Amino acid sequence: MEKMWMLCSGYGGAGEDMMLLELQEDGSARKAGGFRWGMAPSFCCQAGGKLYAVSERGDGASVARFSLEDGISLEKTIEIPGGRGLCHLYPLGNALVGSCYESGLFFAVDQGLEQVLWRFQPQGAPHAHWAQQEGGGLLLADLGGDCLYRFSLSGGLPAGGPQPLRLKEGSGPRQPQPLPQGGFAVVCELDGGLRFFDGGGRLAQEEPASASGQPNWPGGACLLGDVLLVGNRGPNTISAFRVGGAGAQRLGEWPTGNWPRHLAALPQQGLVFAACQRENAVCAYRWQGEALAPLWRLPLEQASCVLPLAR
Repeated sequence: MEKMWMLCSGYGGAGEDMMLLELQEDGSARKAGGFRWGMAPSFCCQAGGKLYAVSERGDGASVARFSLEDGISLEKTIEIPGGRGLCHLYPLGNALVGSCYESGLFFAVDQGLEQVLWRFQPQGAPHAHWAQQEGGGLLLADLGGDCLYRFSLSGGLPAGGPQPLRLKEGSGPRQPQPLPQGGFAVVCELDGGLRFFDGGGRLAQEEPASASGQPNWPGGACLLGDVLLVGNRGPNTISAFRVGGAGAQRLGEWPTGNWPRHLAALPQQGLVFAACQRENAVCAYRWQGEALAPLWRLPLEQASCVLPLAR
């Protein structure tokens, strides 16, 4: 069997803030390595065989590149002028697009971490949170401005001016998630909503991310085939919706660790992972067609990101 690997990262404490896991076919996991960067690597992505991590801090923003050839080893960093609270990084062609929550700056850098290639700063009081390719363009989520910005792409980078998609005031769009049938969902942190849009950006359906009735600040979302999974911070649950031509159908909701900030899935294996920040743990589940069954949890201080790796 081909080995499967996963990288987990967190805001960290005194110990390791990155953890490399080897996953078995039955869903079990073995810790295969750890690393301490000490710079709050709250989010990671993979591109060109390298691992990239953000440094989410209040006094600046930097992106780091790591080698995974023999464990985890730091290779290079770049500082982003004007960035603070860098919380998300997205591989786009030969570039990486970052989102700085505190300063509101979106930017792109090359994968060699040599230079900033593009910058966009929304007006008002933006909280740049997420970048996501969708429908041949790039969607940017401004949580503070209740707005998505859609850019066309040219030469692998955003080009021209943005097409704004205004959401309900106070909704706080956190993460857009493209859907298999076209269009996209948007996880909204501030009002606990999950909104579904068609490919033209028209609102098609709106649901509470959690059916618990408790205050909710949804974190991340991921897809497992035609099932959309959403982590609910507050209720501390994972909700599942089946998405298709007839809209989104709620399938259920299951408990997870405290404050699920980020979700990821391995669809072929039916595995789902949650980085539960206040639980100080990464939790794993198997999707059984209509329900989530818990598999394991491993400690990681202020866990914030789970990333299945191609190795």
